[in-house]
Amino acid sequence: MTDIRKIIKLSPEVVGHIAAGEVVERPAAVVKELVENSMDAGATAITVDIRDGGLTLVRVVDNGSGIGDSELRMAFERHATSKLRTQEDLQRIGTLGFRGEALASIAAVAKVTLATRVRGAQSGMQVQNDGGQITDIRPAACAEGTTIWVKDLFFNAPVRRKFIKKPAQEAQQVADLMQRLILSHPEISFRFVAEGKPVFFSPGDGKQETALMSVWGINTLRLLTRVEGGERGLLLSGFVGVGEAARGNRSQQLFFLNGRAMKSQLLSQAVEEACRQRVMIGRFPVCALYLTLPYETVDVNVHPNKWEVRFQDERGVAEAVRNLVQDVLSLGAAQVTPPPLFVPPAQPAGAEARISRSEPADSQPAAMPQPIPAPIPPQRFSVRSPAWEQGAVLEQRPANVPALEEVQVPLAEPEQLHAAEHVPELALTPVRLIGAAFNTYILYESGDTICLCDQHAMHERLMFDRLMKAYDTGAIAQTLLLPQAVELSYREYGSFVEHRELLSQAGFDAEDFGEQTVRLRTVPMMLGQPQAESSFREALDELAATGALSDDKRVEKIIMASCKQAVKGGERLPDEALIALVRGVLDGNVTPTCPHGRPLMMQLTRTELEKRFQRIPG
Repeated sequence: MTDIRKIIKLSPEVVGHIAAGEVVERPAAVVKELVENSMDAGATAITVDIRDGGLTLVRVVDNGSGIGDSELRMAFERHATSKLRTQEDLQRIGTLGFRGEALASIAAVAKVTLATRVRGAQSGMQVQNDGGQITDIRPAACAEGTTIWVKDLFFNAPVRRKFIKKPAQEAQQVADLMQRLILSHPEISFRFVAEGKPVFFSPGDGKQETALMSVWGINTLRLLTRVEGGERGLLLSGFVGVGEAARGNRSQQLFFLNGRAMKSQLLSQAVEEACRQRVMIGRFPVCALYLTLPYETVDVNVHPNKWEVRFQDERGVAEAVRNLVQDVLSLGAAQVTPPPLFVPPAQPAGAEARISRSEPADSQPAAMPQPIPAPIPPQRFSVRSPAWEQGAVLEQRPANVPALEEVQVPLAEPEQLHAAEHVPELALTPVRLIGAAFNTYILYESGDTICLCDQHAMHERLMFDRLMKAYDTGAIAQTLLLPQAVELSYREYGSFVEHRELLSQAGFDAEDFGEQTVRLRTVPMMLGQPQAESSFREALDELAATGALSDDKRVEKIIMASCKQAVKGGERLPDEALIALVRGVLDGNVTPTCPHGRPLMMQLTRTELEKRFQRIPG
């Protein structure tokens, strides 16, 4: 028999839990809502302190306008806000919050204490709300502004808590969010503390460069290019990084609209199109771009989490961003000059006084250790060609050229191809080298066949096979000539601490050097010193995003390393190296294409030649 249930009105408690599920997904969402409220309240200094990734405690301290005594109960009511009055206000939303859901949703699934004092008042008030029920309101001595403690998140929603990640991963999510919040308002001084340790500090001097340096570091800032301009009613400013600054994923593509941190696949695609041919395949440009548009041309009321934004003219916005970024990169704009290192000013009155005891009031960011300089990479040898080769398009072989049996391909270091002199004799099927066309295509004769070979594709295939064999047999690491000190972001450092064993298995041997810096001693053997730091960061990004290192990506890295290390088309090689490449392919029984799928060689038989020259009937 079918169970027919009557329609009923849900209790306020159930409604609160449903709404909380949309707004409060994890500790980072709590931080976002509370910090945005602080910014809307006019705060110029905001401190965020988390414990156990935010599950045990989230504390937000601001020096904003505070909440009046008569409004305290209303602040915890659903759809109660000071930021909207009429339906028309929704067409021009200029505040970060406007739904009136955040505090009520947070209180529904946590134990919340709020202490506040409006500017100019003699004393403040304190409110206790447990699971959506106000249990206490009393006068309290507190500084101007508002402090909120959110404890035991999801204490009454065990199902939701099961889906929360480990505290370290949740802390990384909060750190990523704090980067965006710091960058969204450079004029606000932010302080982020995790597990009692300072992570980020921004001075609030209003400069985008200073805010960027406080979250990305001075070394990354030096690699960025400033973007500034306007098109189609859009004003754009900020920074973009290509080449060495590019990363293995899109996590460092940050966008801000009218002071609001946002996520946009549309804008990411526009930036990547603008940076095409300036970023290697499989890597992505980094950016921090600030968009200014009339409020009525955008809709931020798309989802309760307020990350998504709709543009009235999506195509026009995308084209404007792409054109402005592309123009700056095409002009070869100078890279950013970092501002002078700042001395963190004292926090405004009321904010610093409320720092927890585990965080000394006079604590300052520790000096960053200077990285160990990398050795200068060896230069490629220049090749002096025999006199008979000078100016020749198709090089003819004289009688005194060494026999093919006298050489083999030196695969250990590609630079050796330019200096090969003598190697042991090999007993191989005789072939005769003719020369190299355009310093790119090797020509040799074998029996009744002439072969044309792509020197780059051949060497790339040989390098790839050798590196894959080493990887398959477990010989995956090589020791750096000098260890590299790599300064990590909070997210990268958390990934390093959590996944050290996986990194070691992949060939990265690194030790903690203190102050979020590690000393990198070995890297996967396909990479080498020049790619050590960038590949290490890519691995950390992948581990932070997925918790694993995929074999597909490792193979891609081997392909890229093989391509980069192989000799190039148009590069003149000595005869011994040409012969060595041919022998390496013929005797190795290799796949007849390079790792990208291009053919290694083409053949033309004597019969086909004689038919073309009409020496024999066709």
